[in-house]
Amino acid sequence: MSAISIRPALAGDAEEAAALLRRSIIELCVPDHGNNAERLEHWLSNKTAEHFVKWIDDPLNMIFVAFIKGRMASAGGLREVDGIVLNYVHPESRFMGVSGAMMVHLEEMLRGRGEPVANLVSTITARRFYEARGYRERDLLPEQRPLYGIAMEKRL
Repeated sequence: MSAISIRPALAGDAEEAAALLRRSIIELCVPDHGNNAERLEHWLSNKTAEHFVKWIDDPLNMIFVAFIKGRMASAGGLREVDGIVLNYVHPESRFMGVSGAMMVHLEEMLRGRGEPVANLVSTITARRFYEARGYRERDLLPEQRPLYGIAMEKRL
């Protein structure tokens, strides 16, 4: 397995990161969007370089990128109060350990902030990945549930 390096995202990463997010959604999350054009366009609408820079610049966010052999392989992020809000892998980097490494990094950031629980919204595609890392579905009232995805949590 190649070495994985993770660092804070920079504005100069935005084009490559946006392309990674879009490919991850289009190619890996088919069980979630079912190739439905309207659903897919809604999901992709903010996965642009401009939005990525806004996420980086937002003081409530901590956005990271991971590299394998100098190539961007993953993008992940935290948002104050919301927990883990990004964890995407480049389709060509799947099953190389980068998503797991990003999760370890994001959880360490949460622990460093004194957070006792990590929250996230999983896709159908990623649910088993998160469950294997100790995440469980959150017990929420119907009006609190996300429109798409599965609200999950893990005690840190």
